[in-house]
Amino acid sequence: MAGTNLRTFKLFLLVCLTTIVQPSQSTLLMSLHSKQRKGQPKGLLSVEICKECVNPRLEGSHIDGLNAYQGVQEFEVQAEIVYAVPNDGRRRPMNRKQIEGKIALFNRGEVALVEKVLHAQDVGAIAVILIDDGQCIDEVFTHCGHAGKLREGGFAKHDESSKWRQVKIPALFITEVSGQRILNLMDLEEIHIPGMGEQWKKMSSAA
Repeated sequence: MAGTNLRTFKLFLLVCLTTIVQPSQSTLLMSLHSKQRKGQPKGLLSVEICKECVNPRLEGSHIDGLNAYQGVQEFEVQAEIVYAVPNDGRRRPMNRKQIEGKIALFNRGEVALVEKVLHAQDVGAIAVILIDDGQCIDEVFTHCGHAGKLREGGFAKHDESSKWRQVKIPALFITEVSGQRILNLMDLEEIHIPGMGEQWKKMSSAA
């Protein structure tokens, strides 16, 4: 009898957990992982995104991301992606509660890329996606200004290493076109923050 009750409890717990982790229809999920597809050059990784789905790797569409040359090299992450505020990562995200346990999204801008990653890490993000601002000359990361190039095996190769040694979460760099694809799928609203100007954030009504 006790064994039956235990099995019933385990089944009940499994159903509850499954219900809890199901994303809402407005949630944009992302999967990023360090395992490369066959033939991919060093540093180029796969990112899958999907809305109104459970598993981006099975149901999502694919974009390429350039891994950080320094920092975390082995990872597998799946979570909701949330636009950090301020969008350029000039300071720690103000929407900490939205970002904690999620993948933080930033624009490139003038702030050092590693600083954005550390800001997200400080508020509990589990990964970071950095959107280029047009400095990449093409969609295959041939040259992306100071961020580097695919031939170097990852972005930010020439950064001073002390900051990157503090990074404990994965960070991927994507092109402006890929970033726009992601933003188009997100439920965002524009707000004005004194001293920071216009910013985009997750809609208040979005789950």
